[in-house]
Amino acid sequence: MGISLLTNQQIFNAYLVWADQQFQLSFMGETLPTSWMITIDATLSFSMLVAVAAFWAFVGKRTGKEPDELGKMILGCAFIVGGAACLYMAAATQGAGKIGLFWPVMFHLVNSIGFAHLLPVSLALFTRLAPRALNASIVGIYYLAFFGANLAVGKIGTLLSTMPTTQFWLLHMASAMVATVGFAVFKLFFAKRLMGTAH
Repeated sequence: MGISLLTNQQIFNAYLVWADQQFQLSFMGETLPTSWMITIDATLSFSMLVAVAAFWAFVGKRTGKEPDELGKMILGCAFIVGGAACLYMAAATQGAGKIGLFWPVMFHLVNSIGFAHLLPVSLALFTRLAPRALNASIVGIYYLAFFGANLAVGKIGTLLSTMPTTQFWLLHMASAMVATVGFAVFKLFFAKRLMGTAH
């Protein structure tokens, strides 16, 4: 779980350093503070939580079915891969000047869709499968994934100054791909057994 969070949590670390140094933040003669990127992320994250929930409710009513929790988590990881790819594109297409905001904003949008498929869905899955007596403990263990992800983010963030920016974001793409494959393998080989045990 933690490895799927690296790109999202990097928003609050090396991403802001990169944005401050390389993004074109001037708008109508004013230079926007780098912290506005966090505002954009928070706005899109909330909006996509609502939009994704509404989308799957609509699909469920129209078709009578929708992906299960693991299916949504796999889809969320795929979107996170796409979000990291936007940052790779921003770095790869940078010319002599600073980076325009198209790719960064696309990153926040795509990553927020991934976040909406991953975080609330995985928490719901953990709490549903956990034995009632251990529910609170399992939720606490779940949140340790954030702790682990943030530790890794701090270590990985130091690489921004020592490796090409394109490789830095490719590393984050790779982490999300590993999570995607991991969840897919789990769904394919172990999910039915786990769900059967839970019921």
